[in-house]
Amino acid sequence: MEKELTETGFLRIHQSYLTNMKHITAVCMYHALLVNGTRLEIPKARYKSVEEAYSAYVIMNAAQEMI
Repeated sequence: MEKELTETGFLRIHQSYLTNMKHITAVCMYHALLVNGTRLEIPKARYKSVEEAYSAYVIMNAAQEMI
C-alpha cells in the first residue's frame, strides 16, 4: 500500500510518518513543517532523500501551475 501512496504524492519522512506532500510547507533542519503548524522530525539518514523528493514535488507543481 505504501508504494501506491508514494506514487500519489505521499512521502515517508520517518518510520512513523507517511505524509502527503501537499500538506508540507517546508523541509529544513531535519524537520518537515506542515500547513497546520506541526513540525515532524526527519532522521539524518533519511533527510537527503526527503529533501530531494520534496524539492522535486515543489518544482513539478510550480511547472504545472504555469501551464
